[in-house]
Formats: sequence, C-alpha cells, structure tokens
Amino acid sequence: MPKIQYDEHGGIINIDEKLDKKDIKIKESKTRDGYNFLEKLLIKNSKKVNYLLDKNGKYRCRAQKTPNVIRVGPTNRCTGRCFYCPREYIHDKGTGYMDFALFEKIVSWAKTNRVNTISFALFGEPFLHPRIFDMLDLAVENGMKIRISTNAIILKKELALKLLNYPFESIETSMDGFTREEYLAGKQIDKYEQARKNILYLLKKAKEKKSRILFNVHFVDIGNVSFLNKIRYIKFWKKELRGLKYLTSFYYEPHNWAGARADLTREMNFVDRFLNKWELKKPCMYIKGMNINWNGDVYICTNDPTEKAIIGNVNNDSLEKIYNSEKRVNYLREHESGRFKDLNCAVCNVNSIRPLAVIKKRIINCVVGVFN
Repeated sequence: MPKIQYDEHGGIINIDEKLDKKDIKIKESKTRDGYNFLEKLLIKNSKKVNYLLDKNGKYRCRAQKTPNVIRVGPTNRCTGRCFYCPREYIHDKGTGYMDFALFEKIVSWAKTNRVNTISFALFGEPFLHPRIFDMLDLAVENGMKIRISTNAIILKKELALKLLNYPFESIETSMDGFTREEYLAGKQIDKYEQARKNILYLLKKAKEKKSRILFNVHFVDIGNVSFLNKIRYIKFWKKELRGLKYLTSFYYEPHNWAGARADLTREMNFVDRFLNKWELKKPCMYIKGMNINWNGDVYICTNDPTEKAIIGNVNNDSLEKIYNSEKRVNYLREHESGRFKDLNCAVCNVNSIRPLAVIKKRIINCVVGVFN
C-alpha cells in the first residue's frame, strides 16, 4: 500500500495510483426519445417513484422556490480511499475546508427561506472539519433538522458521546466489509478495527440513551464481500442495531457516478454484472435539493462529481437564483420527459431501477430473516 499523506486534521491529501482518464471517460449521452412502456408503467404505479411528480408528471418541487433539504460538504477530503470513489473528479478543482462564514451564509439563507433540513454528506468526511460541531450547533439553533454521513474512522469515543447529544434525524455509517481483508479491499486503508470499534461504541451508547435517531450501517456491493459474508454482515449488524431505529438496507449496488466510474462494472462478478444489465430509467430524487461543496460550488446531484453538474457558486450568486436557474430547471424537464438530452444522467445508473438486482437483494434479506 502506498504511503498516505495527511493534513493537520487527519484528511488524506494525496491521490496515489490515479485511474487512467481513458478508463473513466464519460461516454456520449445515449439517445432517448423518452421513457419506454415499462418505465412509464413503473413511474405511474410505484410509490417510490411517483411521489416526486404531480398528476401532470411534473416535479412537485417546481412549485417551491426553495429546497426542503440542503446537503453541505464541509470538506472534500476524506479519511478513506474507497476504490469506488471518483477522487479524480472530486479533487479536480482542489481540496479544502468550508469557510465558517460561508456556512453561516448558507444557514442564514436556509432559515429565511424555511429550509427544513441540512444534511452533512457530500464528497468528503464531515468530521474532519475543525468546526463541525460549531456547524451542527448553528444549524440546530436556527431550527434546522440535521443528518450526517461518516465512515467512522475518526469517530472516537468522545466524539460519539458528543454526537449523541444532538437531535439528528439520521446517522449513516459505512463499513465496507465483514472481514479486515474485505474492508481493506473496499476502503484501501487499514482501519477496519478502528472503524468497527467506533461504530459499535456509538450504537452501544445510543441504546443506553434510548436514542430515537435513525441509524444505517452499510457497504457498497462491488465484489469485495463474499456471498456468505453478506449474510454474516447483515446478521451481525442487525443484532447490534436491535433496540434502535435503523434502515434495513445494509448494502447498496454500486453506481457509476454519472458515468465517471463506468469501469466499476468490470469489478463485479459475472452474476452481478448480468443482474445489473436490465435497467429501467426513472426521474431522480437527487436533483430536488441543493448540494453545496466546501468551496461554494452547487452541484445538481450528489452522485455527479463532474464540472458539468455544477449549476452555480454561492460566492457569486444567491442560493435562490441558483435554485431557480434555467440550468437546474432543464434537469427537471429532462427527467420528466425521460430524454436526458446532453446530461450525464443519460448514462448514470442512480436514476435507474435494476429489477433483477433488487430481487437478489430481497432473497438475501429473506435468508437472513429465516436464520436470524
């Protein structure tokens, strides 16, 4: 493993073994005339999809001049080197930490415009920010609901205890493997015992406090976790989460980051590649809100790290102007029609449902349920 360089806060600042740019080059957008028959049927009848749209097939958020949720990236540096992460794009415009004055500006606007929730989850590890708890305090003091996502590598005991004093809606943690070897293959950093111990301590203390926070422990299913260990993983974390509110999605199929990491498919085994081939496109939920990076760049989606997905910068324009801009409205329009013209969304698999992969996941969950 190459030597890793850290900044003064513990964030990794070097990217070793860069992917070949040819390997991650985004393909030309697929030509589509709109949603096909099965996709239209899905959109019309699935509550998981059609809640986004009104009776005329338009995004309900069109009627709102401001978003319900703002996702903030306090930093784009991280404590992991996940092999499925498109760091070449995330770090393309540099790395750093959000200025607190910028965060104050975001919260002030959010309060004035009655934004419900701030989620600390974008392209990096939020707990690296030296003022993350000041950010949490400010959001809560201004009436915001809060959520956070972490890989738990630096979530030590004192931080976990402090964290549980906040009124989080949800805390999401990633634990990319059941064994040390699987974790190392996924995170590409040897912090298995540290992350596992930190998550277990957090859950233990949450139970003692009778916490009502919604928890999630998950991994990305990209072939590094064996079939049997998927079952062991779910059984183990189900047991540890018992007594708490938690999401039952313990692993997620990998997505291709709007085409930026289309190469990930090759890492999957033959069966999973086959199961993921059949896709049904749908309107995407991730283009509803606002996603603000550490430097003020506003991305249309948390799953598209390319410059093409930047719809403005809060240092240059008001959040309201960016949210109601023609560039963002065009994304809504193309998702409503199913054409995705000139958008990375045409090749992205986040705005897709893969029926065969969903069936496989449900079978595994049923097997765990029988023996748990």
